[in-house]
Amino acid sequence: MKLERVENWDRRLVEFTNEVNGQAFEWGTTDCASLVRRGLSLMFGRDVWKKHVGEWKTKRGALGVSGRTDYEDALRASGAVEMGIHYAWSGDVALGPSEDDHGMLQIGLLVPTRKILTSTPEVGVAIADKLRVEEGTRFYRYGVNS
Repeated sequence: MKLERVENWDRRLVEFTNEVNGQAFEWGTTDCASLVRRGLSLMFGRDVWKKHVGEWKTKRGALGVSGRTDYEDALRASGAVEMGIHYAWSGDVALGPSEDDHGMLQIGLLVPTRKILTSTPEVGVAIADKLRVEEGTRFYRYGVNS
């Protein structure tokens, strides 16, 4: 089944980014993976991770899901295709190469103008420059193949 983006997905993504930017970190809502899940759901009109990545409301729940999830496999299984950094664009997922202080991989969603929407407990929701990501970060795109 081919994933198709909803009408005006790019405008919706910008509005979502503006809405959440600067919010405090909250497990299950504004942690980095939850932000990506919410952004993808806006873009495709459904939760593309539903069968591949569990949900959580607490740090303990997030660590449990993260410990059981290989995010690269989950991205591929849910329909994402890896892209090189220079081909990555708005709506793509950025998956960091290492775990953060909580034992979770850093993940973000690319938004217009070479930026990545992500979140950390220390900073909350923030926008980072795509070209300043940690070396080894991989990028994935949904809606490329059937």
